[in-house]
Amino acid sequence: MKRYITICFALMLSASFTRADLTEAQSKKITQAVGRLISQIHYRQTGLTDEIAGHHLDRYLNLLDFSHMIFLQSDVEALTKKYGTSLDDHVKMGNPRPSSEIYALFIKRLTERQQWVDEILKGKFDFTKKERFLTVRTKEPWPKDNAAARKLWHSRIKLEVLNDILALDKRDTGKADPKKLAESRKKISRRYERLLKRMKDNGRDDKLDLYLSALTRAFDPHSDYMSPIDAKNFRINSIDMQLTGIGAVLTTDEGYTKIVRIMPGGPAGKSGLIHANDKIIAVKNPGDKEATDLLDMGINDVVQLIRGKKDTIVELTIIPAGKSESKIIKITRDVVKLEDSLAKAYIIERKVNGKTEKLGILNLPGFYSKCSDHCRTLIERLKKEKVDGIVIDLRMNGGGILQESIKLTGLFIDLGPVVQVKDYQGKNKVLGDTRRGIVYDGPLVVAVSPMSASASEIVAAALQDHGRAVIVGTETTHGKGTVQQILPLNRRIFANLGDDSGQLKFTISKFYRINGSTTQRLGVLSDVELPSVFEHLGMGEAELPRALEADKIKKVTYKELNRVEPFLTSLRKSSAKRVKEILEFNYINEDIVRAKKRLTDKTVSLNEAERRKERAENKTRIETRNKERSGRKQPAEKYFEIDVKGAEADKPLKKLAAPKPKIEKADSPPVPQDDSNTFTLDATLRETLDILSDYIRLRDVLPNVSRRE
Repeated sequence: MKRYITICFALMLSASFTRADLTEAQSKKITQAVGRLISQIHYRQTGLTDEIAGHHLDRYLNLLDFSHMIFLQSDVEALTKKYGTSLDDHVKMGNPRPSSEIYALFIKRLTERQQWVDEILKGKFDFTKKERFLTVRTKEPWPKDNAAARKLWHSRIKLEVLNDILALDKRDTGKADPKKLAESRKKISRRYERLLKRMKDNGRDDKLDLYLSALTRAFDPHSDYMSPIDAKNFRINSIDMQLTGIGAVLTTDEGYTKIVRIMPGGPAGKSGLIHANDKIIAVKNPGDKEATDLLDMGINDVVQLIRGKKDTIVELTIIPAGKSESKIIKITRDVVKLEDSLAKAYIIERKVNGKTEKLGILNLPGFYSKCSDHCRTLIERLKKEKVDGIVIDLRMNGGGILQESIKLTGLFIDLGPVVQVKDYQGKNKVLGDTRRGIVYDGPLVVAVSPMSASASEIVAAALQDHGRAVIVGTETTHGKGTVQQILPLNRRIFANLGDDSGQLKFTISKFYRINGSTTQRLGVLSDVELPSVFEHLGMGEAELPRALEADKIKKVTYKELNRVEPFLTSLRKSSAKRVKEILEFNYINEDIVRAKKRLTDKTVSLNEAERRKERAENKTRIETRNKERSGRKQPAEKYFEIDVKGAEADKPLKKLAAPKPKIEKADSPPVPQDDSNTFTLDATLRETLDILSDYIRLRDVLPNVSRRE
């Protein structure tokens, strides 16, 4: 239920924890400590107020009932009247009564809903009616009474039954196995029985975890309370370097386990079966008679289910991003090689106007420790190979270490500010490149997407403000301009809290660009914009509840190189012309139309004939695209790769085979695949290279403009 991110690896050594339930006295002290600390040191500096109480209650109710189908509107109104402006006072006193009362009401309502599920499943469904069900209800009102709630639950169960009918009849024969359909209904019933049991079995520590997480998120979406078990898992995942599993970063979002990012080189990434924003709804391990449903399961319990020994198979039931139907995939667990997550470089060699052109790509999946040193090594090798220009690919880079982003920026500028950081006390600090010299002074393009966040946005913004690089990608990046810090609650300054008191993650400061604006909510606007489905999926920071506001501070003094602005009009015009002529971008634009429709209409048809028609149309569309792709004439190009170890040892470039044409599947997610560790040339990256090529030629035509500083 928590929107909490963890890395889903399984440790080589078995890790199990005994959950010692907290005493009431411990819970009270932890509640008081978290309330006092978050109100004093969080960036908002609002204190525990009546306003925070309202947000706290809202977050808590939504963590418990994300789909607004369990509580009634009268429940919410009564709780709001009682606690909407007083929850802050109860937190200050460490009073557990509100949390216990709300949770007890939640269990009562959930018990009633579970009984409804069994009753509904005994009846018949008419799949010929023109009905639709709204699957995303987080912003919808709670049902006004039991009759309205019962109607909602009938539609929800009807959807689950229809999904199973379609899954059991993929060839659209209209004749699914009756025995399997009967078992499907039993499975749905067991799903809600397990959900109720899991919620009833939650101990005081689980309930406190939820309650305090709701409190921290009343301040902003990135603050969190990490329970003792969360903290232990966090420490193990941070320290142990021998990891096995599927290699994925997970979060819980609205009751679902969702993929945040696929780790490059891991089993999940290599399989190509699962992608960012897919939802995992069930897990089946060898020896299990049936899959375990993950709906509303805590993230640590999910991790324990997905963990396992090397070479064992885990069966995952997933709902691909942007889809409503589920499918089952199998992934073989393996060691996740950390070196596969390191920076890599590629060279594309081709003929342009009769002249050989070499373009370099520097792919950086994340800002890990020493990544700037690795990038320096790779850039030096690209220079040795005499590349004409470089693309830094940050499209799947969600951020990382702040100092590394500053060092990376410093490879392309000779001294100067990179980013401003303002803390919760209002103190502003300017951080910048203090190392004299430029590693690479040639044509530079930075590729970005809505997945480019935090440290990636710092690099893109700084190079844009300095006039050093062309930013190419979606309209804007993710928009995360905040800094979090983790504080263990067992420090001596918090008397008598004990070792099992957990940790507090809180937002302590905010990033600002050197021009005074912020990346928070706004992201970094691309200089040359390319169409992408990504920006129409509602994934940005601005979509998160209680995200910090965008504002401005004073601009700092820095030297603007002005190497980009004189060429932007020409670059945009040439790119726009190509995009109109490239068939792959036509496909992207078609997908954007569908994505926009999904954003405005998040309902799913409960009519079987309509759903089968939608599936058939989707299959035809994909098959037509794949046939066209397979018949394309591939460009005459050469491709090379060099990794950090190879560059350090001065090994020869590794020649690569030409990337294969994209093969789309009928159930493929609408979001681009994270190919951070695989050499691919999708339409976006190829167009980015063409923009770099244009930039190189324009600089050659107007050398004085490109060097004016």
